[in-house]
Amino acid sequence: MSSSTAGIKLDAATRQRIKLAAGSLDRTPHWFMKKAVLYWLDSVENGSGAAQMLVDSDLKADDLHNSVRNREQRVNLE
Repeated sequence: MSSSTAGIKLDAATRQRIKLAAGSLDRTPHWFMKKAVLYWLDSVENGSGAAQMLVDSDLKADDLHNSVRNREQRVNLE
């Protein structure tokens, strides 16, 4: 199986949280992040939407900042 690196930008505090969480499981940060991505991917592929994966209080802000549809609408208004 071929693989490549896919990066995401994380602030120092989040990187530290991942390091601590992974360490508490006796795992590497790489293992922790890969399992997190695979968990969310499985959820989406099994029919979960953002509303099922986020708490209601976070959904509106997440839609505003991360929705591809909202981003396209903002670009079209500019």
